[in-house]
Amino acid sequence: MHPQITAAVKSSVPYNPMPDRISQYNAEKVLSYIDDLNLERHIRFRPTSAGSLFMAWTVGEWEYDMECAKNGYIVYMFTKNGYEKASGCELFDDFIPQFEKYLLMLEIA
Repeated sequence: MHPQITAAVKSSVPYNPMPDRISQYNAEKVLSYIDDLNLERHIRFRPTSAGSLFMAWTVGEWEYDMECAKNGYIVYMFTKNGYEKASGCELFDDFIPQFEKYLLMLEIA
């Protein structure tokens, strides 16, 4: 498991449920996908009070907010310069095409 995910899971607040293995597994898959892109990574992780794992990845003017929920879904919102461009709730295999679509909009200088 990626050390960032392990650190976020261990930082869970008392009385809040720790992200379950499904949340951790999906977060691991999303992070591995991002690693394969070979782009600069500025990702913030935090457990949520619902027992899921939240990740925020900033690349240039874009921010990709993704919450790996304990039911196996990924709740996401993609913004550019603070304006929402896409949002939804998908299983990993349906999330990736949406994610790719908005990654293609990056203007990498």
